Amino acid sequence: MFTTEDKDNFFNAIESLKKYRRADLLDEKGKNLLEALYTDLLPNDHILKKSIRENTTFLIGRKGTGKSTIFLRIEQELRKKDNFLPCYLDVKTIYDSAHSDFLNLDYLSDYLPSKTIKKYLIERSFLQSVLKKIVEEIDLRYDTFYEKLKQLFGDTKAQETKSKIEKLRKLIEDNEALKEIEIPIIKNITSKKTTFDEKKTTKTDTTNDKFGISASSTGPKVGLDLNDESTESKGTLKSTELEEGFSSIFLQVFQIKTFIEDTKEILKAVNIRHIVVLLDDFSEIEDYALKTFVDVVLAPLNNWSDEFIKFKIAAYPNRIYYGKIDPGKVDTINLDFYNLYSEFDRSKMEEGAIDFTKRIIEKRFLHFTRKPASTFFDTSKLTMDEYYKLIFQTSMNVPRIIGYILSYCYESKIIYDKPIARQDIETASQRYYEDKIEPFFHKTTFSLLSLNEKIDTLQLKELLQKFVERMTENKRKITTGELTGESYLPSFPFCSHFHFNSSLEKFLKTLELNFFISKYTEMSDKDGQLSSIYSLNYGLTQKHNLLWGKPDGTKHRKYFIERPFNFNSLLKDFLATSKSIHCINDECYQVFNQEQLPLLEYSGFKCNKCHSDVIIEAISDEIKTELIKIEQESLLNPSDIDIVMELSKQNEPITAREISEELDISSYSIAHKNRMLDLKKGLIKRDQTKTPLTYELTERAKNLYK
Repeated sequence: MFTTEDKDNFFNAIESLKKYRRADLLDEKGKNLLEALYTDLLPNDHILKKSIRENTTFLIGRKGTGKSTIFLRIEQELRKKDNFLPCYLDVKTIYDSAHSDFLNLDYLSDYLPSKTIKKYLIERSFLQSVLKKIVEEIDLRYDTFYEKLKQLFGDTKAQETKSKIEKLRKLIEDNEALKEIEIPIIKNITSKKTTFDEKKTTKTDTTNDKFGISASSTGPKVGLDLNDESTESKGTLKSTELEEGFSSIFLQVFQIKTFIEDTKEILKAVNIRHIVVLLDDFSEIEDYALKTFVDVVLAPLNNWSDEFIKFKIAAYPNRIYYGKIDPGKVDTINLDFYNLYSEFDRSKMEEGAIDFTKRIIEKRFLHFTRKPASTFFDTSKLTMDEYYKLIFQTSMNVPRIIGYILSYCYESKIIYDKPIARQDIETASQRYYEDKIEPFFHKTTFSLLSLNEKIDTLQLKELLQKFVERMTENKRKITTGELTGESYLPSFPFCSHFHFNSSLEKFLKTLELNFFISKYTEMSDKDGQLSSIYSLNYGLTQKHNLLWGKPDGTKHRKYFIERPFNFNSLLKDFLATSKSIHCINDECYQVFNQEQLPLLEYSGFKCNKCHSDVIIEAISDEIKTELIKIEQESLLNPSDIDIVMELSKQNEPITAREISEELDISSYSIAHKNRMLDLKKGLIKRDQTKTPLTYELTERAKNLYK
């Protein structure tokens, strides 16, 4: 039925959808295809046009929603303009390299505790690299304008501009020059700390330097604890003054104001009116580093540059810290289904999403196969519009997931000369869930997160199971007629969506971020209370034989808010037994209940008695016991676990690039991490006789992480 060329072209079309790193889409002649293939989430390229405005912009969406693709298009458009300088930074890759590239500055050992120095140096190296990347981009643009500068201002002026770039580069790169600024600042802070310790009512000789982080309604709170007592004290110097230590040091060490002034002067000389810094993978770095980065680089450059420097920032939902950036003065663009389409016409949200699914598939297929997409689908039972609706439901409009689902269909049908049918897409959605989403909990078990963070995440696995059990029971009741009323159809027991009070959403964000559930819409429930409606992942419902969606017709418009799908009690009961909301002050330790959460949010999670921080702590003796059994040496950081789990699926050795195509990690980072996993952990075998190197798991790794 399909020629070899048809199959190859189909494969190329779906592979282009799966790609989400910055690897350019090229044709056989090396021509960039991005501009031709780019499909905006909204008609008339509205997202791209809004993103390219001369404002700092946050692009917010889950993995695979197209943030990096939009960045590439922004970069393409800006490079067409002589007065703009785009500068792309992969924040996660730079941060990862900082862990291996930082210099050990011995002189710091006289001023900072040993355990603190490494954290300080990693952050220092990270910020240094970010600023260097900006200077390198300026240098590249200068080379382009050199001859024009000579013609306009003469050779002397051109050379003078070049020397300023070199001076700016040296300001950032020269550790000896930075040392002269750094030591007096650190000495001043540590002397204040000593005075603080001397005035404390309670003294301690124990040093336990660490970063502490907690979440609040205003964003992460991060602190540098130079000893056990710094979180709460009766001394005259408040702990918050110490917690801001790193940011204040780096602001002065890197002379950010001078950096801005010099940058503006250089760029104006080459007729640049705006520098636009594109920060990809912004939310991928650790919380304390993210805060320092915003406080030291992002906010000052954005706020102090008099509109000269603007940022485009790709971030995950609920993983954003604005610092001193006024959220009201930046553009925020949400790319996830509900957040995007509810801004326009809520009654036509699904219609808008399906339109995008149709446009992106048809554009890819026409380009790569030169045939309509319908060529590859069985249209004897479903129309193409019905297929597009199904693909939207299985992917929630995420291009990367669309690519994977069609890739699985290619493997099961197209290569065997059979067209894709409804069952193939549904089966592919279950495979995607089992291969890409479900392993999240297994990875968490072996990650180097804190015990409390692990328990908190693994509790969500239990909660998800409760969701499935409730839906399975609802299905039984609909099928047997136990649930009566015209809303329920025994032959079609739809059980995939549930609703609950919107104030409880915060507790489900991890499940949503990792695609176990997705926000679908908001409606008033039967009691007139505003409720959030969420859907279970389509592949998850397929795994448990649940029917996704709702019956067609106006009379079923409020199907999702029927009482059997009200999960308020389920959620509150779960939270009451799995979370402890309490004050961190041991002398106070006031305990709060779920109903008091709105008041705590209003107060910034402060205790009304002693004004200490209030935290939400996970409690589960059963999970804790199981986690403690795991050997400490088998624990890895999340990105290392991702690599190990990806290799566990392979039947033969693969390259760093092949791993990169599956994970949200650059090839450079993967190669470095694999080297460490080989030399330090003995988990990966590297075949260095091949170019490029290939990687596979050792027998030890296969036994540990099976």
